[in-house]
Amino acid sequence: MPTMLPRLAYDLRRVTSDDGVALAVQSAGHGPAVLIGNGIGVTSPGLDPLVAHLSRAHRVITWDYRGTRGSPLPRHDLSLAVERHARDARAVLDGLGVARAAVLGWSLGVPVGLELLRLAPERVVAFAALFGAPGTPFRAAFPRPLSDLVHLLVHLACGWPRPAQSLLELGVAIPPLAWWLCTRTGFCSERTDPEIFAEHVRSTAQADKWAYFRTMREMMGHDARALGPAIRCPTLVVAGEQDWVTPVACSRELARSIPGARLVVLPATSHFGVVEHGPALFAPLDELLAEARWD
Repeated sequence: MPTMLPRLAYDLRRVTSDDGVALAVQSAGHGPAVLIGNGIGVTSPGLDPLVAHLSRAHRVITWDYRGTRGSPLPRHDLSLAVERHARDARAVLDGLGVARAAVLGWSLGVPVGLELLRLAPERVVAFAALFGAPGTPFRAAFPRPLSDLVHLLVHLACGWPRPAQSLLELGVAIPPLAWWLCTRTGFCSERTDPEIFAEHVRSTAQADKWAYFRTMREMMGHDARALGPAIRCPTLVVAGEQDWVTPVACSRELARSIPGARLVVLPATSHFGVVEHGPALFAPLDELLAEARWD
C-alpha cells in the first residue's frame, strides 16, 4: 500500500471568475504550467502524490470548484454547468498570468478539460483524460433501468441533500467504515492510501451540497463526445481496468475520436487510479508533457 506523502506547501491564491465567484487556487513547483481539473468535491491535498511528482519540473495549478471547500458560492442561482467550470479554469489561468498550459482532468475534470479545449483551444498545449468519461457518464456506467434510477436519485438529492450529507459526515466520523464500503464496492482499491482517501471524503463532506449535487446533475447530462475530432494537441487517455464508474469503453471511445491520442489501460485499477499508482501513471504523463510546446 502506498505511503502518504507529507502535505505539499502550496502557493495559495484567490481568483475571481467573471460572474463574481471567488475561486481558491493552489499551485506548487516552477516551470511550464500544468492545470489539473479535479474530481467532483475533491480538493488539492487529495492529489498530493501526483502533484509532488509533476511539480519537480512544472508549475502545477489546481483550484477548488465553485461550491467546494475554499470556493463558496455567494448565492445559489449561479451556473454550475460543466461549461461554467471550464470558464472558471480559464479565469484561473488568466488570474495567474498563464498564457498556455497542459491540462490534466480526473473524473469531472475530464469533461471540464474538454470544454476548456472547446472554449480556448489555443490555451491548451496537451491534454490528459484520467479515469473520466467524455459524455453522459452514468449512462455508460450502468445499464438501464439502473442508470435511470441513478439519475432519479441525483435529481432527488438536489432537492433533499441532507440524507446524502449525513452519509458523508458518517464517513468522516468513522473513516474505517467509508474505507471498507468503498473498497468492497470497488469504488477505490486497497492500493489507495487510506489517509489520502480520507482527505477525499473530508473535502467532499465539506462541499456545499446544493452545489455538489447540481454539479453532478449537470455532469451526468453533459456530452462532449463530438469534440474529439477537433482536438489537435497531444492527448493521453488513461483508464482503469476495474473502474466501473467510468468504464474502459468510455476511454476507448474518447481515444478513438481524437487524432493521434494514446490510450493507456492500467490493470487492477479503480476510479482512484490517480492515487493508486506511481510510475505506471507518471511515466505516460511525463511522455505527454515532453511532447507539449508551451512557446
